[in-house]
Amino acid sequence: MTNEVGIGIVGTGLWASSVHLPAYQAHPHTRLVGVYDVNRESAERAAKDFGIESVFSTYEEMLACDDIDAVDIITPNVTHLSLALAAIAAGKHVFCEKPMAMNADEAQQMADAAAEANLKTAINFTWRNPAAVRFMRHLIEQDRIGKIYHISGVYRAGWGRNEERPIEWRLQKELAGTGVIGDIGSHIIDMVEWMTDERITSLVADLNTFQPERPKVGGGTGTVDVDDAASFLARLSGGGMATFLATFYGTGERMNQGVEIFGQKGALKMQYSNQETILASLDPLSDENQFVELPIPDRFKTQGHDLRQNTVRQFVDAIVNDEEMSPSFEDGLRNQRVIDAVVASAQAGRWLDVGE
Repeated sequence: MTNEVGIGIVGTGLWASSVHLPAYQAHPHTRLVGVYDVNRESAERAAKDFGIESVFSTYEEMLACDDIDAVDIITPNVTHLSLALAAIAAGKHVFCEKPMAMNADEAQQMADAAAEANLKTAINFTWRNPAAVRFMRHLIEQDRIGKIYHISGVYRAGWGRNEERPIEWRLQKELAGTGVIGDIGSHIIDMVEWMTDERITSLVADLNTFQPERPKVGGGTGTVDVDDAASFLARLSGGGMATFLATFYGTGERMNQGVEIFGQKGALKMQYSNQETILASLDPLSDENQFVELPIPDRFKTQGHDLRQNTVRQFVDAIVNDEEMSPSFEDGLRNQRVIDAVVASAQAGRWLDVGE
């Protein structure tokens, strides 16, 4: 058992300051040793705000620090492969933002390197953590809905309809690899597979870009060359069918996720906007074609901190206690294969097997 985990932070944007850094700062077994960002001013600000001991001038300098046991990569997708491989080569455990990489080939390299080095890894699929998701997973594990026939999974963000919002890295293929399907679609894919223990085996997809040009900060316009809306039909490992939607054009919704699952014995529905109840049609109500609001027990709720911090906390616990970590690079690789299949299917205009 390790009593203290030294953390090195790479990237100090919004998610670092709002989720990752507060989680490490609050954990009793972490020490924020160092930070690196290409924008040194941003790194220095994060160091001041969160009591990080050192601001490194280069990533290589940070990796050479013996006091750092684990590296947290909170940077654009295009950097994930090189940063992760370098950290693994230096013997550091690695936490990485999603999507794991630009494509499944890169994700495979990352997963193989970490497995060979026997290091802990994590991918920030933070939306496994809402109480409604946990409770529905529990009910499915208890076989309350039986064989799954249908699943509908949606993740809607509403910022895309603001036509004046400037272009950013997540809307540029050379930096992000994919658009909405990787940015938030990766979450709903992981959420559904984790909740049900089903796997997406084949799919047919449609990708769209509703606003192909966006203003640049400082003037002019930039081309959006990735998807900002994505949907796909899927077949599941248990024989069921599924539909997925991820979009930046969820009018009236800043951010919301919804999952509906229909099985032989019962059905469940959840919305992220409601973490107090889910809708359930379980025996004997399912025979009466009725849904009721089912209160979520307190044990499924995150207490005392932001639920978005849970995956970071679990990563530290896995290192401290030498336990298996999930979501890991293996989960990220699986997710990336689905994303790649969505992109390839949309381009080909036909059904594809995941991994084809």
